[in-house]
Amino acid sequence: MRMTKILVTIGPSSEVMHILYRMIKEGADGVRINFAHGNVESRIKYVKTVREIEKKLEIHIPIIGDIQGPTFRLGDIEEFKVKRDDVIYLINASKGNAKEKLVPLPNTRLYDSIEEGDIILIEGGRLKFYVERLLEDKIQCKVLNDGVIRSRKTVTIYGKEPDVVPITNKDIKDVEFSVKHGLDYLALSFVRRANDVKLLRDLLSEKGGEEIKIIAKIETKQAVRNLHEIIKVSDAILIARGDLGMYFDLAEIPKIQEYIVRECIKYGKPVILATQILESMVSNPMPMRSEVVDAFNAVKQGVDALLLTSETSIGSYPVETVKWLRKIIEEGEKDLCLQVEGVNETIYDKFAKGVCLLANSIGAKVIAYTRRGNTARRISRYRIRNPTIVVTNSEKVARQINILWGIRPLYVEASDYNEAWFKAFEKLKSKGIIAYGDIVILTTGLREGATDLVKIEIVR
Repeated sequence: MRMTKILVTIGPSSEVMHILYRMIKEGADGVRINFAHGNVESRIKYVKTVREIEKKLEIHIPIIGDIQGPTFRLGDIEEFKVKRDDVIYLINASKGNAKEKLVPLPNTRLYDSIEEGDIILIEGGRLKFYVERLLEDKIQCKVLNDGVIRSRKTVTIYGKEPDVVPITNKDIKDVEFSVKHGLDYLALSFVRRANDVKLLRDLLSEKGGEEIKIIAKIETKQAVRNLHEIIKVSDAILIARGDLGMYFDLAEIPKIQEYIVRECIKYGKPVILATQILESMVSNPMPMRSEVVDAFNAVKQGVDALLLTSETSIGSYPVETVKWLRKIIEEGEKDLCLQVEGVNETIYDKFAKGVCLLANSIGAKVIAYTRRGNTARRISRYRIRNPTIVVTNSEKVARQINILWGIRPLYVEASDYNEAWFKAFEKLKSKGIIAYGDIVILTTGLREGATDLVKIEIVR
């Protein structure tokens, strides 16, 4: 069983049923919808397509809604090319003028925070401007590299974090959409402190979406500084390396990534790695060697999941990208042995750790039963290498636990764990996942939120 999960972003390249179907068949475990792009109609279509594929394949696919957050973007302008040392002008307006090289920056707060000597990053750093002069009605900038200026691309001032509200009016509408259409996770952008996550949690509760889990995206210096408090209040963490590169020296990013992964595993929270996983495959059928090594090392660090973004949303080879990532993961896991030293462990966490050690010592497969996903998260926390199937009578829970390292969900209709285990045995035997003579450890919690029961059986 592959332990590290693959998440894909749906978009124009992958929205067609047969493409997404092939991506999931090749190993995609979950789907991300980026709320920064598209419209309500396209998102409804995405959700419908994923749920149809679920039924066809009899699996459960989590859908992650990535809310935009307080992102700054250019206004509308006719596309034009720029070369290094060209001079362009930023204007505080919603529309620009390509002929006069007037580039619109609608957000007044960001515009007013620009100072001489700043570096302006466009589209994640694909374009860079050096601020030369603050004029009366515009800002004179020198272009630092060749590129194309397009409408609605992201804008950042290198190293600066303007103080903004964590959840915008647009985000509130996207939260309402997510609740209405049964999304499983929401990724919160530009988290800076624990209270940002709590605000989203309160909003979900107000809108009737208490069951939706929250992924906190680590993208800023403040988020790294407040990492532990953010981990404690989040359901999962996403390392957004592209945005981190706007605030830290690029040479620091590998060290920061390693630190975040290590701390998440210690605290028992799922950790997802994103940005430029196999970026070259947007336009090429094979990844670069450096990308393969990068993804391989992330697997060795123990990330729960790798998230493909532009590779599968707008790239020319979405299915091939998933195939390649699966191959890299499988190679990286061949001799993988992660030793986890947890912090803030409860007695139930330690019980789950004991189950993992027992399974390893007797070569057993694990079949766990969970109502809300707690037992699944506890077992995943200790990076168990034995095949582990987690049975649940909730389709929502089955989807949510499918992003967890080493966990394969199985949905059954059952009133209690005994009935669930019986039905699971029948299903797993029919699929050849367990067979005569296999040693199986059964575990669950007798009380809500607990993990405190274990049984050993030999398959007959």
